[in-house]
Amino acid sequence: MLEPFFIRTVLKKEKVLKRVDPLEVARLSVEKNYTKIHLIDGTVYTVRTSLVNALKNFPPEMFVKTDRAEVVSIFFIDEIAKDHLMMNGKTVNIARSYYKYVVAGINIIE
Repeated sequence: MLEPFFIRTVLKKEKVLKRVDPLEVARLSVEKNYTKIHLIDGTVYTVRTSLVNALKNFPPEMFVKTDRAEVVSIFFIDEIAKDHLMMNGKTVNIARSYYKYVVAGINIIE
């Protein structure tokens, strides 16, 4: 079992630490100096940290990088094509140079 981590957030005008279960995190994306943590239920938390720093809270094999600014959890990938993957009915683009990393990060039975 993975240890939960906490995110600093504002809830009803009060700063609080919100507990997040790592197994509920579907993907992480970067926008400038912020990392967005997308949960499987659609909740998104924005934290001021780099993607590299945010990934330190997870096992290294839990995520695969789809482009320079986004990683997805291998637990929520439904399908993988050459240029995109499907996660819970949503399409996530895979940069051309990152396809090999996506495939290398998952178990394939052929």
